[in-house]
Amino acid sequence: PCLMLIDRDVAPKTYAEWENPANLTDKVAQLATMGELQTLQLTNRYLGILPDELRNCKSLRHLSLEYTHTQIFPSWINEFTKLEFLHVESKFTSPMVILPDNIFDDMSSLTFIHFAAFIPMPSLPSLDGLTNLKSLTLAVFLLLDKVPSFDKLHNLERLVLASLPAVNTLPDFSPIKNLKSFAASDRGTWCCNGFLGSCDLSDGKCGVHPLWGTPAATCIANDSTSLATAATIAAVEKFDITTCGPVLQPGVLEGPPTPELMAPCNGTLYRQCPWPGGVEAMCYNARLMGIACTTNHYPIEMRRRQIAQGVGDKCNPEIEAWLGCKA
Repeated sequence: PCLMLIDRDVAPKTYAEWENPANLTDKVAQLATMGELQTLQLTNRYLGILPDELRNCKSLRHLSLEYTHTQIFPSWINEFTKLEFLHVESKFTSPMVILPDNIFDDMSSLTFIHFAAFIPMPSLPSLDGLTNLKSLTLAVFLLLDKVPSFDKLHNLERLVLASLPAVNTLPDFSPIKNLKSFAASDRGTWCCNGFLGSCDLSDGKCGVHPLWGTPAATCIANDSTSLATAATIAAVEKFDITTCGPVLQPGVLEGPPTPELMAPCNGTLYRQCPWPGGVEAMCYNARLMGIACTTNHYPIEMRRRQIAQGVGDKCNPEIEAWLGCKA
């Protein structure tokens, strides 16, 4: 019997590999038939729907789907009551659109959730069944207007809310007893629309979003049901360094690879690639996407430091001399 299936391409070399990855639906179905699968981890592989055979795997504990073109979860997904780790990173061109309303009702074993790029999803199911959840990340939900209640998330330790531009308020944080990390990046209108106390619509976080195009915010009603609770305000203040920061600007976050951005790289990481105006640019697999040209200075500086300190992938002087690699 198969207990674990891990099949990953963390750096697709061509646009065809990125946009049309190998289809693993039949392989997953075959290996799940015996019902023994406990780990399923796919990156840049096609799994449009979870095959019915996977339903047999009642002991599934780890489910990670990155860029797999999975857009819906079947109604029986809630039968994975032993699931501990759930990571789903959607593609911008084929995002997750449906989660069953009762998906988490019996998932008290789940400790980790990472959901990203569920771009058109307007709402999320209740989190009340996640009584042992320790880490929750929600990123790039452009139409989500409300974060579900934290009422039963007593064990939550890490919370990340990134690029939720339509969310105007936050749930009450008082049920969370031991929060160790809270990060909210990109626009958070709740930072400036009066939710925390005072409304300042001149703040950039309340304007039209420069990247996503989300409309400008308005001041919320000044009543007790709309305003932040004392516990929520305390959480924002405690983690003020990682909350209510600047709005994401165009060019800062790498978007999905395009043929034009991937072609100059020819599948080679860390190659210097041409960019208009002589801007420094490098071929890089940002967030495990296809190897594409990026002007983001963070991975460029990271690679320079890796080479200088002799850590990470061994450098190739023919490709990376511009980064300080010596023969």
